[in-house]
Amino acid sequence: MLVVDASVVVGAVTTSAHPVTELLAGDDDLHAPHLLDVEVDSALARLERHAVLEPEVVEAARVLFSVLPIERHSHASIADRAWAIRDNLSIYDASYVALAEALGAALVTSDRRLAEAPGNRADVVLVTA
Repeated sequence: MLVVDASVVVGAVTTSAHPVTELLAGDDDLHAPHLLDVEVDSALARLERHAVLEPEVVEAARVLFSVLPIERHSHASIADRAWAIRDNLSIYDASYVALAEALGAALVTSDRRLAEAPGNRADVVLVTA
């Protein structure tokens, strides 16, 4: 069981050679807070707006993302723990950590700051491109 954050999902859906692509295609159950959808769309829009990715690539990434078998979890179930670690992380990042802790799952991220934040009780797998 893995909790995936937006950084690894965006990397996986925009780059076929991204190191996390195999991980997402594996047998592990994938989980994320509901905010994943908004964060992925926001990141893809930013990449398109700044001409990092062509519109066709972004649209293909959105289609690929839509079929990834990621179970979404309500913020209500993790809100208190996310709030408790807000001094070390944004509430967005704290939500991924809180979910990983609640599920007893590893958190997979490409965000070094998130991976190294104090107060995190989840196992974190840092994936760099």
